[in-house]
Amino acid sequence: MPDMSGYLSESQPAAIGELIALKPTSITVVRGSTTLSPQTVRLETLSSQRQIQGANNVIHVIDAMALGYRNHPTQDDTDLKAGDRFFVDGTAFEVVVVMPAHVDCLQAYLKVRA
Repeated sequence: MPDMSGYLSESQPAAIGELIALKPTSITVVRGSTTLSPQTVRLETLSSQRQIQGANNVIHVIDAMALGYRNHPTQDDTDLKAGDRFFVDGTAFEVVVVMPAHVDCLQAYLKVRA
């Protein structure tokens, strides 16, 4: 089991990178008609659906979240935007909201596509 004290003693982006490395998932994002290069994120499915408020006060039902790199010393920033789609183990996900305020990591909320 990881010891949280190690995460608290480092720079926040490096610590986020360690959290991603504990449970990495490779994704290949499709943005419109463009396929991006593979990226590594930490994908966490939620125990139940949740509602979040997005842009223009739109309410989204989310099923999962992706934790990605931002300002990491050795990793490129994760490139996710609302509307992006990707598959993991046969399940299709769509990015519905990317949290804008985080400077040390990327947090994106996802829905499962039928």
